Amino acid sequence: MNKKIQIVLTSVSLLSMIGCGFDVPDRTKITQISETIEESKANGVFLAEYRSNRELVKKAWVEIHWVYDTLGNIKKQRGHELYIEVEDSIGLSRTWERCMNGDTSNGTMIVGAKYLTFRLTEEELSKDTLIYYIYGGKKRKCMGELLLIKKK
Repeated sequence: MNKKIQIVLTSVSLLSMIGCGFDVPDRTKITQISETIEESKANGVFLAEYRSNRELVKKAWVEIHWVYDTLGNIKKQRGHELYIEVEDSIGLSRTWERCMNGDTSNGTMIVGAKYLTFRLTEEELSKDTLIYYIYGGKKRKCMGELLLIKKK
């Protein structure tokens, strides 16, 4: 009986030392998203905020790509992403004419979230005013503007 207890205790000890494969997902390799503009600012990754003239867009902001390091601290990465919390699928156009023709850049919907993402260039972020035209909604037409309102 003592031999069985010793084997069980040894097995438990070894499993606890080497792990059993049920670890928390590694968040050091996956780009994270701040859930709010305030959180983006608190994380030090906020770049700009946008406003829409349509209720379809709840909020929109740009932040620097970031991940957690192995200690749980925020580590900034390369790249900038526009996050748009929307109620429906939309696309963005750089000109009104392209929007009217349905020529849009459709963002990527993040799995498990309600954000569309669009990658922005340094040139786009360097402008003091930046307008995108929103195409979509239930009627699938050009329907409004997404306007830069605040930079960091």
